[in-house]
Amino acid sequence: MIFNLSEVQNKLNYNFKDAELLRKAFTHASYLGGKNVKKNNERLEFLGDSVLSFVVADFLFKRSNDNEGDMTVDKQALVSFKPLANACKKLKLHENLLVGEKVTVTEKLQENLMESVIGAIYLDGGIEEVKKFIYKNIIDPLKDSLDEEVVDYKSKLNELSSKNRFTVEYKLIDKQGADNEPTYTVSILINGNVFGVASASGKRQNAEQLVAKKALSKITKK
Repeated sequence: MIFNLSEVQNKLNYNFKDAELLRKAFTHASYLGGKNVKKNNERLEFLGDSVLSFVVADFLFKRSNDNEGDMTVDKQALVSFKPLANACKKLKLHENLLVGEKVTVTEKLQENLMESVIGAIYLDGGIEEVKKFIYKNIIDPLKDSLDEEVVDYKSKLNELSSKNRFTVEYKLIDKQGADNEPTYTVSILINGNVFGVASASGKRQNAEQLVAKKALSKITKK
C-alpha cells in the first residue's frame, strides 16, 4: 500500500516537518508482521494518550470551577473510545492506516490511530500545534454537551427506593487496566435481583452512575 503523504496532511490540516514520523503514526504493527517496534505506531499511541489527557484536563480545569468528580466525568466524555473513533472516521484517517492483509480496521484501531497521530503532531510541532488539533477535532465538537446538567442517577435511584421501599445494592464484578486509569465493571441489584451491568474507566463511581441510570430506566418503564 502506498502512503499518500499529501492526502494525509490535508486531512490533518497540518504539514509535518518529519515525513517519516507521520508515516510511522499510520503504521500498525501488523503491517510489519508484528516486528520492528521502532517503526510502528504503538509508542506514538502511548505518548498521544498522555498528551490528549493533559490537554483535555487543562481545558476542563480552566473552563469552570467544577469539582474533581465532575471534571472526571467530562474528561471521560472527551478522551474515551467513542469520541476518538468518531473523530478518526470524520477525518477519514482510517483509509490511510497501513495494516496487514488480514487485519480489519475496527473502531478500536481508529481510536489508537487518533492517539498515535496526536503523539506525532506533538513531537513534530510541539504542544501548541497539538492543542489546535485536539481542540478542533475532539474538544470543540463535544464541549457544548459538557454544559448540560450532570445528573446524579444514584441519588435519584435512592430517592425512588425510599419512596417505594425497595433495596439497592452495587457489586464490583471486575477491575482491569493500569492503576492510574482502571476500568470498573459494576452490577446493580434491586431487591437482590440484577437489574443491569455497566463499565467505566477512572473511578468506580462512574460505573455505578451508569448502571444506576440503566436501573432507573427499567424501573420507570415498569
